[in-house]
This record gives sequence, C-alpha cells and structure tokens, in this order.
Amino acid sequence: MSFHRILRAVGASLTLGLACAMTHAAVSEEELAQLGTTLTPWGAEIAGTPDGSYPPYTGGIKAPPGFDPKSGIWPDPYPEDKPLFSIDAKNMEQYKDKLMEAQMELMRRYPTFRMDIYPTRRTAWVPEYISNNSLANARNPECKTSANGVGVYGCWGGTPFPIPKNGYEAMWNHLLFYTTPGEFNSSAYLVNANGATTMLLQTVTIGDYPYFNPEQKPYEGAGIYYLRPLSTTIQPTREAGTQTLLWYALRYDIDDQRAWSYQAGQRRVRLAPEFAYDTPVAQFGGAMFFDEINLFAGRMDRFEFDLKGRKLMYMPYNNYRMHLLRGDPAQLLGQHHFQPEHVRYELRRVWVVEATPLPNARHMAARKLFYLDEDSWIALAYEGWDQSNRLFRLLLSNGMSNYYTGGILQGASVQAYDLARGQYAALQMLIEPRCFIRYGLPQQPDTEMAPARMGSRGIR
Repeated sequence: MSFHRILRAVGASLTLGLACAMTHAAVSEEELAQLGTTLTPWGAEIAGTPDGSYPPYTGGIKAPPGFDPKSGIWPDPYPEDKPLFSIDAKNMEQYKDKLMEAQMELMRRYPTFRMDIYPTRRTAWVPEYISNNSLANARNPECKTSANGVGVYGCWGGTPFPIPKNGYEAMWNHLLFYTTPGEFNSSAYLVNANGATTMLLQTVTIGDYPYFNPEQKPYEGAGIYYLRPLSTTIQPTREAGTQTLLWYALRYDIDDQRAWSYQAGQRRVRLAPEFAYDTPVAQFGGAMFFDEINLFAGRMDRFEFDLKGRKLMYMPYNNYRMHLLRGDPAQLLGQHHFQPEHVRYELRRVWVVEATPLPNARHMAARKLFYLDEDSWIALAYEGWDQSNRLFRLLLSNGMSNYYTGGILQGASVQAYDLARGQYAALQMLIEPRCFIRYGLPQQPDTEMAPARMGSRGIR
C-alpha cells in the first residue's frame, strides 16, 4: 500500500472515530483530524515549502538494491548527490537565520570549518503499526505527562505526542523516537586543542527498547523502562570487558533511572547512580555529560523546557557516505573539527526547544537549545551555554535513516565540541574495520539486560 493510500485510510479511520473517542485535553478534534491528512500520523508536516527548497514528505526511503542487513554496512542511497553550496565564515551572515549560534562560532574560530549543503532528502519513515500506535496515543486522553512533565503515562509503542503542546512533550517525543533492538560496534576519539587525536575506546553496544516491544505489557516489568542499553568495552586492552548498563524510566516522577558499572579488573558489578545529569562521561574524555547521550537522555527535572515552534535550519542528515569511511581516522577527523568534505548538511524543518534551569536546580548548563527533526523526532543538534553565558557545548548527530526497519540509526556518530577547551570528541564512529550497525534484531530477554548477567559476560 502506498504512503498516500495509508494516509487516506488512517485519516478516514480517525475521522470516524472522533465522535466516540475521548481526546487529549490539550489537543482539539480539529488538530487530531490533521494527523494522516496534512500531518503524518506521528506529527511531521507533509507539505514542503512553496519555493521547493524543502520538499514534501512522500513516505521516506526504502533499502537500496543489494543491501544486506546482516553486513552492518549501510550503503549511501544517494551517491550522485553533490553540494548545492557551502557556508563558511565569509558568507555565514547571509544564512544566519538558518544557522545555530554554535555553528557560526566554529566558523569564527576556524577558517577551515564550513558546511556543505546538499539537497534535502526526507528519508525517515516508520512501519504502519508505529503510525497506528502514534495515532492511538494522540487520541488517548490517558497518554500524558506527569504534572511536572518528567514522567509519561498511558502512551505506548509510538510517538506519544504527535501534536506537542509544550517542551516536555516534544522532548518525550525525542526520548521515545522509533527504533528497534540492535547492536553496534563503534569507536570514540578525542581531538585536543593542539589537534592530537587519541582513540578513547571501542565498544559493542546492545540497545533494547521495551517501549516498542509489542509483546511487552506496558508499564509492567521491563515496560517500566523505555530503553536499556548495555555497552561493553573492547579497546583499550586494559579496559576490555568493562561494561555499563542503563535503564531509562518512563515515569521519572515515581521511578528512577538505574545504572550499573562492571569493572573487568575488579570483577565486580556496582550501582552507578552518578551516571546522570552533568556528570562527565569519563570514557568520552569528559567531552559529554551523561544527560547529553543521544544529545539528551534521562530526567527532565532540573530544567524548564519551552517549545519555541518549528524552523527551517541547516542540520547534518543522511550521512551514509561518512560512515562508509574505513581506515585512518585522520581522513575524517581534522585538527579542530570533522573534515567538511565528509559531512552532509541539509535544510531540515526542526522543532526548537529551549531549556533553562528550574529555581535552585544545579547544572553546568544555564541554557540549552535542542533541534528536533520533525520527520523522526530525534535531536539533530544541541548547543549549550554555561553559567557565564558562554557557549561551551555543541553536539551534532550525524544521523541517517534506517531503510531496513524504519526510524533513525541510533548508532550513527556524534560530533561533540567542547568549546570551552577548544577540543572535540568523535563518538560512535564506524571508521574501524570491525565496526558495524545492525538493527531489526530480536528483542533481548530480560535475563540478558540485567546486572546479574554483567559479571559472566564481562570476564576476560
């Protein structure tokens, strides 16, 4: 069935159901009727721009011929695409209405930094059952956040708030962006202010998503958590077998994030409650906080999240070509930033969310701006200001759409710029020959995603 036929069927079903269905208190029947007609069932605006610079959504991408999902290698579906133009320090004023302040800061600091702008390809898609679940969430008055926004209730298996009314709902859409169980082997590097590159670690990470498991009972057992990643270190050798297990909760107002660490040298599993908020991730050279994983992860109880609306901006997207590089990391990692010729930017329509600390809340950041892709709800970029109102952080997700199972490949790499120190980290890189991303794997049994399993898994 074509995308537009699915939309017509979904729209007709929604219209018929409005008479008897209770609606969410903050979403009107008129707004609900847009889902499946002018909006996708998960909330993206279908229309493009009148001038054609931003195309309409036509259903996303499908796997290119010859793709082998078992290989872990994701071919570029647009090998013939060329940059339309480039932006650097010389012409950034011309495009500043579509640029982040932190992007312009990199241009001011480093004349070698530029952004090559490619044609926009709206590649993200989700399976039909995720579309239906997103519609069900929008229509369900019990799908809502807690009074303070930090917990989510009554939502399951799809975008919780296709028509978000505040920043908390938009950020929950990011936290619950669609993906499937998968495994990725990736590397992380730190490039210091002098340009010296150090490999930090290589890991294998298993991602398990109870929230999207159709066999999981919502809010029971593993269903209390929306994501359970388990990461095991392969390199350096002295750290091989070290593991980190995180359980991210849905109802953060009553449940808490759980974290465990297994140190191979000590052969002991310990609780790690400090793996949250602005605690630096030591394995990433301190260039990222724990609540900056996936650009934002964890509890929202230290900030007020304000939804600023949608905006067209230049963001990294469809970076398949970057992730096909293998061998010497220097071909991608420049002295102060990623090599511009290997980074693809596109004009993207994003939701902008501003986060400012709540009274008496402690955090290194005094202000944050998040840019959420409207087609997938994943955060494409984040910039942060410190307590002195200076830019100290820029994170860019080098995302690419999953043309096998839908959604966005979570294992795609991240550029993490520590603007205060003049250094950056390259995270979740696939440049090592053994690196891969595999998705569409079976759901992990609870016994595999438990701290009791870490000890036997991590012994060298």
